[in-house]
Amino acid sequence: MKKLKRTLALSLALILVLICTGCGKKADDTIVIGCIGPITGDNAFYGQLLKDSITLMAENCNAAGGIIGKQVELKMYDDRSDPVEVTNAARKAIQQDGVQVFIGTESSATTLALAQVCEENNIPFVTTLATNIKVTRTEDGQTRPQSFRSCLSDPQMGSIMAQYTIRELGYQSAGVIYNLGSDYSIGIMQQFTDTFENEGGTVVTSEAYNDGDVDYRAVLTKMKNAGDFDCLYIAVGYYKEAGLIAKQARELGLDQPIVSTDSMMVGKMFEITSEGVEGAIYPASFIIDHPNVQAFLAEFTEKFGYDPSQDSAGDLVCAHDAWMMVETAITNAGSAEPTAIRDALENLGTIDSICGTLTVVPETHDTLRECPIYQIQKEEFIKIAEFKPTA
Repeated sequence: MKKLKRTLALSLALILVLICTGCGKKADDTIVIGCIGPITGDNAFYGQLLKDSITLMAENCNAAGGIIGKQVELKMYDDRSDPVEVTNAARKAIQQDGVQVFIGTESSATTLALAQVCEENNIPFVTTLATNIKVTRTEDGQTRPQSFRSCLSDPQMGSIMAQYTIRELGYQSAGVIYNLGSDYSIGIMQQFTDTFENEGGTVVTSEAYNDGDVDYRAVLTKMKNAGDFDCLYIAVGYYKEAGLIAKQARELGLDQPIVSTDSMMVGKMFEITSEGVEGAIYPASFIIDHPNVQAFLAEFTEKFGYDPSQDSAGDLVCAHDAWMMVETAITNAGSAEPTAIRDALENLGTIDSICGTLTVVPETHDTLRECPIYQIQKEEFIKIAEFKPTA
């Protein structure tokens, strides 16, 4: 009996060794990349677009031989636009699924939750759309070691628009409206205001509304009564807000030229108002008519059966470039170890993006990239200028 027990114990031990050896072999042969975003919930469109974009990039990468001779295993996680869900999903991804680097998420609030988990576990990530400065920097100005982004930050976008408004458009005074419940809106409003005033301009009036509002007339009336100003800056993150604000502003007789954010680059906004946003000027994170963007968009549409350029092509572009940052970092490092990926991301330098170049600033982990300026003309998005920030 003792001999039988000993034999069974040895057999079980051998099975465990074989299982572990198999697991080790899989880890050696694959690179596990996690993609996290709101697959369900109110912002599911953006999460699905992120998921589909990264899936396409991963499939193309594997078809071309993978990265450093290894195939990519892509794992998807639904954060439901909830920081708690992000925390739980990220911990599972790292501790159970062996994720070595993340791409995502799509909002600043959820990405800050991801940053916390990544810092605790020394796992790097590249966010596609989280523009809040806190994503890459702490309250005391320290750079977050694991945080990177493929998009421009709020300060960059707000600063670019403020400089362009004064230097190129010649507007010396502005009225500003923003969402009090949105970190994005507050951040970009503050940077626009600071840069605008540093450039010699005057913010005549700055009024906030509550998150979820759809009637902005009371706030806009306050702005109208505040005095004359040269332009109306709409500092919001979603096209529905931008469209409704522009529409109601015109109805109240606020006829100043509109400058805004890339939230305006959405065709569905014209279902809300066309005349209200005619002539509006805003920065974008990508050049929609660039041949590379059009080629990737065509491939995406053929595979998934929908055209994201009508809703949020910027998500597609930033997802593409986030993948390229990760792929290039792993290639440069010659390793998929999280620490090696992090170091390679920090020292990425300048690489080709889908529609220009992309540079990672080592000291801040912010990204420098061409920023085109667009104007709405008869329901078309016309590129009228191009900037690439220097800091």
